[in-house]
Amino acid sequence: MNKMSKALFGLLLTVSALPAFAQETEMRPYASVMYDTVFSDQHRDSQTGNGYSVGLGKALNKYWGLELGGFYDKAKPDGAAGHEWREYGGKLDGLFFFSRNPSFSPYTAVGLGGMENNRRDTNDKSFNFTADAGAGFFKYFPVGSYDIGFRVDLRYRWVDAKDLPAVGTDGHHIFGEPVLKVGLVFPFGKRASADTVAVAAPVATATTEAPAKVGDQSAGDSTRSFEDVHFDFDRADLTDRSKAILDNAAGAINGLTQKYPGMKVDLSGHTDWIGTEGYNQALSERRADNVKQYLTKKGVAANRLTTHAYGETKPVASNDTEEGRARNRRVEIKTDVPKN
Repeated sequence: MNKMSKALFGLLLTVSALPAFAQETEMRPYASVMYDTVFSDQHRDSQTGNGYSVGLGKALNKYWGLELGGFYDKAKPDGAAGHEWREYGGKLDGLFFFSRNPSFSPYTAVGLGGMENNRRDTNDKSFNFTADAGAGFFKYFPVGSYDIGFRVDLRYRWVDAKDLPAVGTDGHHIFGEPVLKVGLVFPFGKRASADTVAVAAPVATATTEAPAKVGDQSAGDSTRSFEDVHFDFDRADLTDRSKAILDNAAGAINGLTQKYPGMKVDLSGHTDWIGTEGYNQALSERRADNVKQYLTKKGVAANRLTTHAYGETKPVASNDTEEGRARNRRVEIKTDVPKN
């Protein structure tokens, strides 16, 4: 590996190791088209090669993804005694994403597959096992209701061309070479809008009580669950709709305390699964604290309010969809009267 490719490889690995932050997520299936630069192994006796790669990828969860692809590369002889190569094949990649943020999604990857090595000047051919490992990133740009991604991918590739006549003066047939790819990513489907991910629940009206959830006890009982307060992605501030829900809840709570002076209110903060567990834990705490502060301003005694933070550990819907993640970004409000 020459100095330039070593520097590029080290840079991508360093960038990919940066800590992930909870951000908007990008998990749509995609197609990728890239231009390849192959820094040919010295035993090939060829110049730096070039070609193209195509791939189809799909997210398995917030960290892992799979990509099936193919490639074609070629390289000219390095000097009069050099060799001309043609290479093509396919492989399956496993990608580990440190973040699904569409503005910067770094990953590491391992690929396994097969490729044909064709030494054109001697007409020798061999189909061989190949493996690679490396790192890269996606960066998406909005185009109307859709997105186009820019992608950089750097791998170190190993090929055992054991069926070819030995290459080089030392009889070498195992090649190790960096492959740098730069290209575009086309996700399938439109970008999710705020309307798409909004939770389909009616806006609460200004009444003295908020309705109990289905399955809870009757409105006259001391144990109540109110409509969940939902949040935008990676946010802890209250929306206008959330404030309307809390206005109703505060009125109901203040009314119930006349009948149940010892009543307590539990506020449970939750997040979706995008981001690290530590970040999501802190985010759920901020959400619960903001709800507590708002209820206090509306006349609910602070000593009645107890906050809990569960991060991403208690989802109420699938985190594999935008709609499900929107439902999981919530604070639950429940009242209870301690038993004597």
